[in-house]
Amino acid sequence: MSNTAKIVVVGGGFAGFWAAAAARRVGGEQVDITLVSAGSTLQMRPRLYEAKPETLGVELTPLLRELDVTFVIDTATGLDLARNRVLLPHREISFDRVVIAVGSVMRRPNFVGLDDTYSIDTQTDAIRFDTHLAVLSKRPSPATVVVVGAGFTGVELALELRSRVEGHGGVENAERLRIVLVDRAEEIGPELGPNPRPIINEALHQERVEQRMNTMITSLVDGVLTFYDGSTMPADAVVLATGLQAAPFVSNIPGQRDLAGRILVDRNLRAPDAPQVFVTGDAAVADTGDGHASLQSCQHALQLGRYAGENAARDLLGLELVEYEQLRYVTCLDLGRAGAVFTTGWAREVTMSGDQAKALKRKINTELIYPPVDATRESLLQLSNVATHQ
Repeated sequence: MSNTAKIVVVGGGFAGFWAAAAARRVGGEQVDITLVSAGSTLQMRPRLYEAKPETLGVELTPLLRELDVTFVIDTATGLDLARNRVLLPHREISFDRVVIAVGSVMRRPNFVGLDDTYSIDTQTDAIRFDTHLAVLSKRPSPATVVVVGAGFTGVELALELRSRVEGHGGVENAERLRIVLVDRAEEIGPELGPNPRPIINEALHQERVEQRMNTMITSLVDGVLTFYDGSTMPADAVVLATGLQAAPFVSNIPGQRDLAGRILVDRNLRAPDAPQVFVTGDAAVADTGDGHASLQSCQHALQLGRYAGENAARDLLGLELVEYEQLRYVTCLDLGRAGAVFTTGWAREVTMSGDQAKALKRKINTELIYPPVDATRESLLQLSNVATHQ
């Protein structure tokens, strides 16, 4: 193998960062590694329902410098698989292996007035919504905030809103705030299963979050929502939390896709129809080792990234590839002032709730998903090892 062999990682989220770190650990000085990302910040996307979204990011530049990874801050626009090139607006980057870690984007519904809605899909989106929420918090009249999507993100956001309004100084308005959770499903959190639902519903009741289930929005005009059945509701802010789909860049990769647009990869996270391409994070759907499919979640992205980076480097070095495995599955849902609920396994058995689960959620959100604050090359390489996270 030439000592100029190159791995390019496209995407600077959880999966992309740890793919680059794992590739460096395995490849050592025999492989040149480049990471391409549209921005310099690793966004703490799982936390964007929280207050102060402007603080919820980690600067990638010093971490990648520590790993001796070339950092290109630019938008990848395509792949030329015939010539092994990542295409950028004004240049190309050659590769021997490429790791696609472009993540996911919010799945947007289609109704009149969609451009007048908010979301917390990116840090920029979350900051925009928070700015509007601050204005509503200081208004003399009470406000109505409608959250569209009663899944993981929508529930966490709805249950945090009253505290966030209070934090902006609207103590009286925080208690008068009308919060409405809307979903076309018949029950809250269909993907979370029945076990945690009573605890979630009790928290929603405590926070006086109204539920409008089994319905869809048809328009938002002049601050008035119209629903499928013709009923209407005034809304001072409509925030979308409508689920995820693979980022559009994934269309550059040949292969089978699931309903979320993710590439179906093999157990080594290789794209079956493009052997020089490894796909990871929210852009990939992989067997976790027990017949379950990986989810578009931080929990899976962190480990998927490590495996993809390791295998890209192993492939270049002629080493045996490792099969992705992530047998432990948990959920920890923030319930605002009601604490949190923690479940284990794909049956989502509740093993912890209330303040104890809240403390764990806080640890996850503020420590476990972050690269180490005092990161050194050695610590980053050690944390990139899949074996330490089984």
